[in-house]
Amino acid sequence: MLSLASSVLGLAAAASLATASRLPNVLFKDVVIVGGGASGAYAAVRLRDDFGKSIALIEKQSILGGMVDSYVDPKTGVPYDYGVKIFLDAGNATGFFERFGIAMGNSTNPTVTTEYIDFRTGSVVDFQLPSFADQIAAMAKFLEVVEPWEHLMQPGYYDFPEPGAIPEELLISFGDFVTKYGIEDAVPLIYESTGLGLGNMTRETTMFVLQSFGAPMARAILGKQGMFVPASGRNQDLYDAVADHLGDDVLYSSTVIDSWRTDRGVFLTVKNGKTGQITLITARRLLLAIEPTAANMAPFDLDDNERTVLSKFTYTNEYTGLVNNSAFATSYSYFNLPASAAPDNYLALPNPSFTARIDYLGGDGLFRVTVIGDDTLDTAGAKQLVQNDFDTLQKAGRLLPAEEGQQVSWVDFSAHGPMHARVSVADLRDGFYQKLYKLQGGRSTWWTGGAFSVNFQTTLWQYDELLFPEILEGLN
Repeated sequence: MLSLASSVLGLAAAASLATASRLPNVLFKDVVIVGGGASGAYAAVRLRDDFGKSIALIEKQSILGGMVDSYVDPKTGVPYDYGVKIFLDAGNATGFFERFGIAMGNSTNPTVTTEYIDFRTGSVVDFQLPSFADQIAAMAKFLEVVEPWEHLMQPGYYDFPEPGAIPEELLISFGDFVTKYGIEDAVPLIYESTGLGLGNMTRETTMFVLQSFGAPMARAILGKQGMFVPASGRNQDLYDAVADHLGDDVLYSSTVIDSWRTDRGVFLTVKNGKTGQITLITARRLLLAIEPTAANMAPFDLDDNERTVLSKFTYTNEYTGLVNNSAFATSYSYFNLPASAAPDNYLALPNPSFTARIDYLGGDGLFRVTVIGDDTLDTAGAKQLVQNDFDTLQKAGRLLPAEEGQQVSWVDFSAHGPMHARVSVADLRDGFYQKLYKLQGGRSTWWTGGAFSVNFQTTLWQYDELLFPEILEGLN
């Protein structure tokens, strides 16, 4: 490490400092972690506290937890979660809550009346759900079919089959999969919970739908696997406790602007977006806990192989927020479905980009808005999409009387995307996941997060556990 440390001095001189008079901070760590969401925050605690390694955690936001999205009503002090809704009881999930003294309870949602509407026209869709008994029976059948494949993809892809051995059912469209097994009655439950994150999930490859809604979620719905939230009703409580615990080992409002990665360690130049402060970090290991998009990876000097493999991913841009327009009726859920869904075509779903649903959450007219976008939909586009849908619903008489031309009143807003990383069937047949996992450990770098695992908090913690032995090997 002496040669790497010596190189820091030369690179420090070349670093773009916020001001000529401000000297950079210089840190030497065993592991530097980029991204303080579920994966990164959990890894920071385990590596520092349980394995005795020095760490630095770099987070672009001012809080940990990523897109947990807990809003507290300033008038009442009542919390509302509009991002992460539940934690699945997987691995040592309850133990992680307990170590921070976070009491656990059950998730509660207000009772709502759901109105199915084609948001493109504002017309009511005469959509009829299957009976609850039929939905549960179909979900049980779904679980019976998919559970044997669970270990191939969760918590990671270490056991994913070689190209010639991938079960064909995983490579067909989910619509064809549903039809093959006669589980149409399970589709509304799958879609309305977490399946909608993929957009029109019936057109997506089955294995990626199973990463959005797979065996764990099915077990939870069937009462075969636990799920919980903090007893306070505020999901952010866990990550606030983690933040307090990690203290100065977290660099908030900060991003990596340059890097040098070698087989003997890494050097990162980090900039605080608020103060302009530069921090130079030399570490023996790098753990990237952010989505490996081209934009996110730009500062990490990818080699040609890394760039080729990671470029295969496509993503969904998902947005969620809170609005409080008086035009929305209290205790209502406005659910977007195409007219072709009536009366019971459960495979008819909207195509991205679209506002998926607007649900009463509680309080003084708080409604949660969920937007699913393709890879071109940005924040401004998502907000404009919701405004356009609001105008359409208002003109069609689907909302309460309100001033014409009223603007959507955003109480809070969060960009969750890019997420739900997926690749083509051709790439899967070409051994994509074997190539992806060969990146682990290259140039002292490891990778975690949804693209390497799945977008569920506690499953990501399980995946981190698989990485720790690799990261720690030789790290005395």
